[in-house]
Amino acid sequence: MRNSLFLIRSNLRRAKGQTMAEIVLILLAAGMMNLWLMLSLDYKQNFDRWHQRLHAEHVTVCVADDSSGMRGAASEGIAGTDKRRGIKEYISQILKEDARTLEFCMDDVMCAEGRMTYNGGETVTNFVMMKKEDGQKRPVGKTELVEDSEFSEGVYLPMIYKTGDIAVGKQVELTIGNHKVSCQVCGFFNSVMAGSHNCGMCEILMTEQMYQELEEKGYAQDSTLVSVRIADKSESEAYESMLNHAISSEYPGVFYTSNSYALVSQSRYISQMICSGVVSAMAFFVLLIVLVVVSSNILNYIQENMKSLGIWKAMGYRSGQLMGMLMLQFLGVTLLAAFLGAAVSYFLFPGVNDMMVSQTGIPYEIHILPVPILITWVVLCSAVALTVWLSSRRIRRIPPIDALRQGVSNHSFSHNYVPLERTRAPLSLALSLKTTLSGVKYNLTICVTMLLLSLVLVFSGLMLENVIVDITPFLNLVVGETADTSININAGSEEEFLQEMEKDSRVEKVYLFHTQKVEHTGGAELLTNICGDFSQINNQEIVIQGRFPEFDNEMALAVKYAREQGYEIGDEIRLSLGEKEAVYLISGFTQISNNLGKDCLLTREGYERLGSLLTLSYCANLSADVKVDDFNKEISRRLEGKVNQTQNIFEIVYGTSAVYISLMTVIVSSILLLSVLIIVFVLYLLVRAMLSNKKKEYGILKALGFTTTQLVIQTAFSFMPAVILSAIAGLIVSSFIINPLTAVFLRNLGIVTCTFHIPAGFLAAAGLGMIVLAFGIACLMSLRIKKIVPRSLLMND
Repeated sequence: MRNSLFLIRSNLRRAKGQTMAEIVLILLAAGMMNLWLMLSLDYKQNFDRWHQRLHAEHVTVCVADDSSGMRGAASEGIAGTDKRRGIKEYISQILKEDARTLEFCMDDVMCAEGRMTYNGGETVTNFVMMKKEDGQKRPVGKTELVEDSEFSEGVYLPMIYKTGDIAVGKQVELTIGNHKVSCQVCGFFNSVMAGSHNCGMCEILMTEQMYQELEEKGYAQDSTLVSVRIADKSESEAYESMLNHAISSEYPGVFYTSNSYALVSQSRYISQMICSGVVSAMAFFVLLIVLVVVSSNILNYIQENMKSLGIWKAMGYRSGQLMGMLMLQFLGVTLLAAFLGAAVSYFLFPGVNDMMVSQTGIPYEIHILPVPILITWVVLCSAVALTVWLSSRRIRRIPPIDALRQGVSNHSFSHNYVPLERTRAPLSLALSLKTTLSGVKYNLTICVTMLLLSLVLVFSGLMLENVIVDITPFLNLVVGETADTSININAGSEEEFLQEMEKDSRVEKVYLFHTQKVEHTGGAELLTNICGDFSQINNQEIVIQGRFPEFDNEMALAVKYAREQGYEIGDEIRLSLGEKEAVYLISGFTQISNNLGKDCLLTREGYERLGSLLTLSYCANLSADVKVDDFNKEISRRLEGKVNQTQNIFEIVYGTSAVYISLMTVIVSSILLLSVLIIVFVLYLLVRAMLSNKKKEYGILKALGFTTTQLVIQTAFSFMPAVILSAIAGLIVSSFIINPLTAVFLRNLGIVTCTFHIPAGFLAAAGLGMIVLAFGIACLMSLRIKKIVPRSLLMND
């Protein structure tokens, strides 16, 4: 053991640069692997920890206090009594009769569709407004203040809205219904099930005075917030559907909104899923490069130290001992680098956490996680150990006498790929080609590195083109339909509204695109997009298979949900709304992530088989020079009392998607920086190994009159064939497989097919840049040739 440690110390002392390069590469792989494991194993578990800590609900329903549409015995039993008490009693009875219910609570709140400025745009959701004290004292689904102040009047906002523009003491403008209200921010709170615009509803806590003022103004409906804990959280969607069905059956015209544990736990961690997927892929790629480099270094070590290996074998060292010495050496380096990589991941994690919180809205307490560190060590050490064992087996096949002669292959002239006496190529180019064709292990390392870097480069270009520079393709894929403005009107004013739109020269196109919820009988609630004529919508790629529904008995179903339920195009599906049911024929599959893959499309006539539309949302495309906000204000004024709500769709989409743009910007920047670092260290190791193996050849060439500059360029050119061919092949192959791979990352959003545009120009420029960078780095690393002096080599011999 002592002799092995002596040899290891000797090897490390003679190869300090190589060891440092290996440590950096393993550090990168360990850092990304540990970061990925932290995100995938613990970060999302933070949702469950907060859910338990706040004793949060599994199903949330906010229902307006309006029993005017109630039918049957329930109507007779509470005639003339308070409407709010009637709804509470009815829902309470439903919940108590269901054996899945563990506990529930109900609170008086106000509810209305609301908007607020967020991330440079707007966010739209259903505001659930309640008194701060009531929110903190709820037995189920309570809130917890994260930041408080001494201000006595104002609002408390969810953590997700804590940005540079929104802070304690600042004024924030809330649009409640059609009314703008300026409030002072008193603090921020955490609510697991209603603390984000991604939850279907967003809780807003208010001081006593602020709540009473809004209640007196009547900007929002008096409502009841119902929070339910159930025995099995996996049944949250089914329970939500049951409760919504009961409410809509008994109160046909009442407004309600709801969410479930299954929906919220996914929707609040979209950025975590994307980031975790990208980091895991990068960790795998870097690990693969590390293994190839380790294998190449071991083979180079055997060739470089052939005489020493022969001496050690002649002295009595067994092959197993020499292999064990290499195993200890590389495992020691791996353990050290993995520890440093884990430390680096914890250093970077606060920045990653800040990006995640901007989308999750749930605070995360950074703490040491032994399991990810242990898994990282086990995976890296196992992979490196296997690589060392496979690569070092060559030691067993080397007899001591051959090792003392520097190996039989050194004296073999059977593989003279470029005979210098017969070639017509310039001498420097011919020598470069000889080096290229004789260095199989170098070429293999370069090819693997460039192929993997080409894949991540194509992914970076894809995100740059379709998310960062122009987010429209990403929105078309994820959001579905977008337009300039959306105007919600009373159904009775439809004819007058359309006449106004037809007369307005600024309106290029107007079409019905309304959203409602229907229930799949025996399944989940589906977010339904209703359109009079789907040929008018802007995004004709919503349907990825089959066609849009055309008749009242047809519908298009989200492909993710269809696969989960086993539906095919042409199958029948039963939908219900309240007490009405109807059977529809599936005409096509869609992929929209607005409801995480639980969506469908219906014609207007198809929806009216289930129920009538009391309000209608029309989308409109406006002329390029029209300011959307001014247009919306003018339409609201011209049709006063008939327009319920107007939305600047671009502002809403930008506000929601800004967090993904910033996330992708950081990811792409990190990938490009990481690619440069990998190229630098891999080429450093390869050039160093080549100069060490061919030191005598370089000495002879210098003695023959070759200058250092010529030899540097010759060495750099010897890497170029492998670099160029693998880069071109990698870019071409990656361009064909990148969309399917991206769809894998986005599968939890309901995306199964990606149609992102491949940026050919960017890839060509980036590929050329990668080749030029590799050549420049190879030249820089080859400057060590100037230290080679022919006289000193002859004296050593």
